[in-house]
Order: sequence, then C-alpha cells, then structure tokens
Amino acid sequence: MSGGLRRRGLLAAGGALGAGVLGAELLAPGSASASGPDPAEPASSGPKPPGPYYYRRTAPGRPRRVSADVCVYGATSAGVIAAVTAAGLGRSVVLLAFGRHVGGITASGLGATDVGVSAAIGGLARRFYERVGAHYGAGGAQFTFEPHVAEQIFEDWRVERHVTVYRDQHLVRVRRHGGRIDAIELEGGLAVTAAQYVDATYEGDLMAAAGVRWTVGREADAVYRETWDGYHVAVNHQFKVPVDPYRTPGATGGGDRRVQAYNFRLCLTRAADRLPWLRPAGYRPDRYELLLRYLDAGVFDVFGNNRTMPNGKTDLNNNGAVATDFVGGADGWPTGSYRQRERIFQQHLRYQQGLVYFLANDPRVSADVRAAVGAWGLPADEFTATGGWPHELYVREGRRMVSDYVVTEHDCLGRVVAPDPVGLASYTMDAHNAQRIVIDGHARNEGNVETHIPGPWPVSYRSIVPRAADCTNLAVPVAMSASHIGYGSVRMEPVFMILGQAAGTAVVQAIAAGTTLQELDYPALRAQLLADGALLGWPAPAGPLSLVADRAVEHGDTATATAALRNTTSDPLTDMTLALTAPGWAVTATTPTRFDTVPPGEGVAAGWHATPPESADALHRATLTATGAGHAATATVYVESPVAAPYRTFAGTQAYFGQRGDTLAVAAAGSDLWTHADEYGAIYRAAAAGPAAALTVRVASQEATSPDARAGLMLRDDVTGAGASGGYVVLAVKPSGNLLLMWDADGDGYVESVARADAGTSGPVWLRLTRAGTRATGSWSTDGTSWRPVGTATVPRAADEQDAAVFVTAHDPSVGLVGFDGFAVTG
Repeated sequence: MSGGLRRRGLLAAGGALGAGVLGAELLAPGSASASGPDPAEPASSGPKPPGPYYYRRTAPGRPRRVSADVCVYGATSAGVIAAVTAAGLGRSVVLLAFGRHVGGITASGLGATDVGVSAAIGGLARRFYERVGAHYGAGGAQFTFEPHVAEQIFEDWRVERHVTVYRDQHLVRVRRHGGRIDAIELEGGLAVTAAQYVDATYEGDLMAAAGVRWTVGREADAVYRETWDGYHVAVNHQFKVPVDPYRTPGATGGGDRRVQAYNFRLCLTRAADRLPWLRPAGYRPDRYELLLRYLDAGVFDVFGNNRTMPNGKTDLNNNGAVATDFVGGADGWPTGSYRQRERIFQQHLRYQQGLVYFLANDPRVSADVRAAVGAWGLPADEFTATGGWPHELYVREGRRMVSDYVVTEHDCLGRVVAPDPVGLASYTMDAHNAQRIVIDGHARNEGNVETHIPGPWPVSYRSIVPRAADCTNLAVPVAMSASHIGYGSVRMEPVFMILGQAAGTAVVQAIAAGTTLQELDYPALRAQLLADGALLGWPAPAGPLSLVADRAVEHGDTATATAALRNTTSDPLTDMTLALTAPGWAVTATTPTRFDTVPPGEGVAAGWHATPPESADALHRATLTATGAGHAATATVYVESPVAAPYRTFAGTQAYFGQRGDTLAVAAAGSDLWTHADEYGAIYRAAAAGPAAALTVRVASQEATSPDARAGLMLRDDVTGAGASGGYVVLAVKPSGNLLLMWDADGDGYVESVARADAGTSGPVWLRLTRAGTRATGSWSTDGTSWRPVGTATVPRAADEQDAAVFVTAHDPSVGLVGFDGFAVTG
C-alpha cells in the first residue's frame, strides 16, 4: 500500500471500544454503539432512507383482543411450521410476525440451505423442501431456492391451514398468572389470549418477557465440561497472512457475553438487469482499511462462499478473514431494545453495503477484484421493496433458554443420547467469529469453530420447553436450551422447522390433555410426530415403517415403543394392522393398532408397553420388531440390572450398565481413549484407591466393535472428569488380546503415553493395576494367579485417594458390550 501503514494512534478514529482499533466497524464495532447513533456518523432527525429496516414503531390504535387456542410469536420458518402444525391438528392459531414478512432468514436470502445430512430431515421440514422441489420440477426435495419462492411457499401453506397472521407486531408485555401466560400485549393495541404459546423468535423475546431463565454469549468450557465452547482463536475464516492489528487476547475456553457475527445473506446475480452496487449514505472508505491491507497482502476471498441457486442467482455468505460478517457488531442485539436493534441493523447494513461498494469501486483495489465484484449485483426481482437488499438480518444466535435439559457438545458428539427426541440435528458444530484480537503483533479472528460430528443426533423435547417453575404453557423451538457450541449444530433452518413441528404438536396435545407442557405424555407426542413423518432416530428407517423404543429398560420395568407407517403408495391402505413382537416379552398395546384406511401420503402410529422377561444376565440386548402392511422395522433395547452401592456409573458416551452380584457389564460407544479423545462408559468406586491400592478384574467377554476397542481398569482422580481430571492411568485389553498400559504423563487430562504387551489370546483375561503413590504398574494373567508385566507409568499429581473403575470404549460409533467379574479394590 502506498505510503506504508499509518501509526497506531491514528487508526482509532471512530472506535467504539477504545484506543488501538483499526477500522472500528471491522475490528471491534461492539455493543457500545447499540446505545446511541454510530459515533462515525452524525445523528439524523430527517426521514429514514428507503431500504430494509428492523423496527418502525407501530402507531397506537384502538385496543383489540384476539383469542385462539395457540399463539405463535415470531413468523420465522419455525414459527410458520409450528402454526401450520397446530392448525393441521385442528386448533385455532394466531401467528404474529414482527415485520411484514414470514419465513425468517429462509425467506430472506439464505437460499443455499445449511443441511448437514439431508436424509435426517423429516416431517414438515422435508415437506417444505419437497414443495421447493415441486416448484422447480425437481421431483423431490430441493435445498436451494430463491428467497421469493421460499416466502411464497410459507404464505401458501399458512393460507391452506387457515392460519391468521398479524404483521408488524412487537411484544410489549406478558400477562402471567400461576406460572402460565394469560395474554400478551403488542405495540399498537393488539392483545392475544391463548391456551398455549410458542416463542419462535431468533432472540427469545417472548421467553424472556415471560420470566423464563436464559443466557447470552459463550459459556466457559468448564460449565458443561465441553471442549469447543468459549473463547477459541479461529482456524477457518482466519487471516492467511500477517496484517497490522490492535489488542490482546483472552484464555482459550473462557466464557463471555459475545455472540457470533451476523450478516445479510445476499442474493446475487450476473444478469444484465442486475442492480448495481450503490454508494451508501455515510460511506467512509477508511472503514475498510483492514480489508485493503489484506487485499494488498495478496488475499481476496470475500466471494469464496457464493453458492449457486436456481435461475442464475447465488447466496453469498461470509468467507475469509474480512468479509460480510460484521465481526463484533452484534453483541448488543440479543438483549437490546427494538430501537437499539434498529441501530445495530442499520450499522450492519451500512457496513455490508459499503463493503461491496468499496470492493467494486475504490481505485486502491486492484482492477481484477473490482471487475470480479462489479460483475455481480442484486437481482431486480428479489426484495423489490428494499432495493434488492434482504429485509432480515441473519441473527445466528440470540438468547438461549436454560431448561431442565441443556443441549451441549456431548449431544452433538454422541456422548449422550436424549431419551425423548423430537427431531434430529446433523450439522457441524458451527460458530462464526465473535471478535478481532491481536496475537504476536498480528490481527486475528476469534470465535470461529467448525467441529465435525459423527452423524445425526436426537434433540431432546425438554430442550424446547422451559422448566416447570418458569412457565408451563410456552414452547421455545428456536431460542432453545443449549450451550453456545451445542447451539452451533442446532441453529440451522431445517432443524428450526423440525423443532417448530415438535412445538406445534406438543402445544396441541397439552391442550387436549389439559396438562402442562412439562407433564405431557412423551410417548403420545412421539407417536404423533412419527405419524406425521418426523425422524427421531438414526439411521433413518429403510422403508415406510419405523419403530422407536426406549433405548434401555431395567429388569422388572416397562419400556415404551411406537411404530409409525406412512403410506407411500398412490392408493389407500385398508384394514391395516400394526403389530409388535419381542421373544419372551409381555407386550400390551396402549393405542389402537388397527386402521380402516390410510390415505396416500398420510401416516398412522401405534404404541405399546413391553416388559422384558427375567434374566440372569447383568446386561443384554433385545430386539423388538414391528410389522404392518408387509413391512418390518426393528429397535434395540438394552435390558439393565441396577448397579448397587458402592458402585456408581459414568457415561462419557452412549453407555448402559448392569450388575448381578460380582458380575458387572458395560455397553458403551466412544471414539477413543488417546490424546484428544476421552470417551468411555464406566462403573466405578469413588475415592476407593489409596496410595498403595491394587485393582483386579477379569474381562470375561468383549465385543469386537473395532480392532482398537478397549476395556479394562482405570485409576483417576475423578472418573467423571473425562478430558480434564488428572492422575489418569488405564490398563486395557483389545479384542485380539493386545494389552495397553496408557497414562497421562503431561497432566492435560488425556492419555498420551503407552506400554504394550500381548496375551496371545482373545479369550478371557485377568488385569491388575497397582499404585505406589504416583507410579502405577499394569500386569495380566490368564488364570488370575500367574501374572506377567505390561509396564509401569509415572502419573504426575495423582490424588491420595483416587476413583477405581472398570471401563469400556468401543473405538466406534456403535456400542460394544463387555462383561467383567471379580472386580476388587484393595489398599
């Protein structure tokens, strides 16, 4: 760049967060500007310029009161789906839109859907994408679409279901009585009374006004024992070359109240009638100094995530270190007033309008870049009322409810499996950058996380309803209960639609049963969702018949099971019966199982109670089979025997447990026990192993889920502290008979050191692990008498009294069952 870099003190002009800010609206716009006009621009008392806006005050009118069975506040994609679901189940519904449009960001530029695993999208969400496909003649679901097409599909759907929509409705207050919402009052004079409410806003405004517990920002990793929450210096969407920066960073994994960046998802085209990039009001090229320096360093990747949509249009998302995300500018949005949000909205709009104008016109930008950006423009037939700019800001994360079930990375990674699923999520744990910082004298982005997950995972019903003490007639499918990084996998529009259907179904069933959402009969909810095409387990059913059952049941207890059949033929199914069988089990139907007719495209469901027979096994699997209309489907249920004191159980992955006398059994999944993986199921005795303790056990049986599956003995300061607790050493056997003594030599909470031996047999093997202060010795035997060494480990900072456990990790997404006997702890 000609003239070199300006001195640091001159780069803070317009900064909202203090000295040292380079290009305030790029590096750290922050929430301080939410309390007043942008300090870089004078306040204006004149009329607003034409273009998109978030909020314009509704003039006071004559008070009106509307009553309905269900009130949905927020006409996002989830809100529309919740409304049409409830209406389709026979209830009167009022849908309140904050602005003039319905469909949320799905109808406002996000036309290249972040899908994850498309086969995991079921129910009305899939029907939306099938309607998209029908519009374009695709012959099935299609996940790219023009914004106006998406909005029209939502509008048509709500009209078909006779859903009344009131537009420009801004919540003013909530009237509560006895833990319930009685009525909500809107700006302009409208009041709505309903039996049940759904908050489908991105911000969780109704939830907050109703007194439900919520949080904003990023939890520290320690709050939910996560790895990917909190502060993280980005790897992707990061500076690829050094660029002059501004301030100091924090500690990895620490929490704060920052939110990931927002942007407008621009719909672009190269068509001849495209709208050009206009110079926005208040344009200041010095706001893009950081971007210019990045361009001068040889990197232009702003348009690197410009995804193709139908009819020559694209969906431009953020890409690279400095692009369409207004990094640091959204912190004040979730809890801001409507007027504060309008200021933040306009700041985002000015930043992004200025960004594309700068790239297309500034003479300091290379001719190649100017030509590349100038070749694109806004379609003349999209967002015609706002000059081609989307009417809605992409609010990636607002408030998040804190309910009885908080979705965390452990759900996303399959370490825990919710027993009450209402849908599947399948996208990467994805969070955009939250701030710009300085590391080693260079500008860096912080907050972006893109962590792979093993596959679709179930979202708990309890995560979309508040605690009973907070509110009993409100469902929250968007600002649902999750940690920041757990929300990163949930926060995709298909999942919001899936959860919207669950919310709409739940509120209808609560009305019919005269109960609260917290006391709702989950098997009945599951049955209706399955009948309406929802997917509640993975892998998805191979055919039109699905069977979902409780994953585990104790001996003497009863499991619930639900089978659903959708008629995928062109003719009605008549005189059809659903049946459930399980060898030796007592099976009792809890709903009708015979159906006179099932029309094409419709579904039916039936439910049963199933009680396992007596068994001497500590833990075993059983297979339930459903049949109907010539189809069959199965489900696996683990039959557990209670684990008695002094034993306790810990599941750091999907795991099941059992005990019969001195026989213990653990069935567990788990990716690995090595370096940065620490996933296992364990039966343990707390603080049972002193400085001279000896642990012994016989590994009687071990399923070979993987050649590297492991089972055996564990010493650890805290067995429940997976990935964190110190004093960590295990003695493990693989299915082949290979033996491993593994330990945490550097004290980071993961094993990374190993000694090996080979038993030469895949049969039962005895293991012994002894302590001598911070030293641990592993040995093995085939008869429990003659012992051979595996190795000795030095484990720093081991507590005087450690937990002693037997453990299993499958080294695989599937679950491996291992039987132990003779577990003893001495010393």
